[in-house]
Amino acid sequence: MDFVSQIEPKSICVALKDENWVAAMHDELNQFTRNYVLFHVLKIDCMNVIGTKWVIRNKLDEYGVITRNKSRLVAKGYNQEEGIDYDETFALVARIEVVRLLLAFASMSGFKLFQMDVKSAFLNEFINEEVYVSQPPIFEDHQHPNHVYKLKKALYGLKQAPRQWYERLSNFLLSHGHERDKIDKILFIKKSKSFIILAQIYVDDIC
Repeated sequence: MDFVSQIEPKSICVALKDENWVAAMHDELNQFTRNYVLFHVLKIDCMNVIGTKWVIRNKLDEYGVITRNKSRLVAKGYNQEEGIDYDETFALVARIEVVRLLLAFASMSGFKLFQMDVKSAFLNEFINEEVYVSQPPIFEDHQHPNHVYKLKKALYGLKQAPRQWYERLSNFLLSHGHERDKIDKILFIKKSKSFIILAQIYVDDIC
C-alpha cells in the first residue's frame, strides 16, 4: 500500500510541506490531463472567470483507517451566472429508502451485490456551456499568467456537474441494454432468460 499522510492539513500552505499531499494534488492535475478536461486560453475582459480552490481530505475505510490522501480542485460554483455558465442543474439522486429496499431485495433473492465508486466521476462528462476557471492556486503557470482554463468537461463544484454526469451515465446504461424503471428513475434494469442486473445510482456511487 502507498504511504499516506496521517495528518489532514488545515490549509494548502501546510499541505505543501508534506510530499504525500503534494503528490495527491499532482495526481488530481494529472486526471485533468488524462481526461482532457480543460485547456489554456488567453483571458479577455468579457469572460466570467470562476475561481478554483483545493479541497483536501483524508479518505477512510470502513474501520476508520486512513487509506488515501485526497486532493480535489473544486470550482467556486457560487460565482456562476445562470444562463451564462449553466442552465439546467437538477439531477436525480437515490433516496435512502430506495437503497434500503434494494438491499432487502438482494438479500431475499440471494443476489450478489457490488458497490462501485467512480473515481473523479464528474471529470468524465462534457458540458454544453462555455465555462472558464482560474488557474489552480499554488500551481499557476508563470509562463502564461494572463491565461485561464476553458472547460471541456465538468469540475466538481459546478452547478451543472451532477446533472451532466447523470445524463452521461444513464445514456451509457440505456445504450447497453438496460431499461429505466418506470417508478424509480435512478434504477436501471437489464433482463434476459438467465439473469437480471439491477443498477442503482447515487451520484458517483453505483450498486
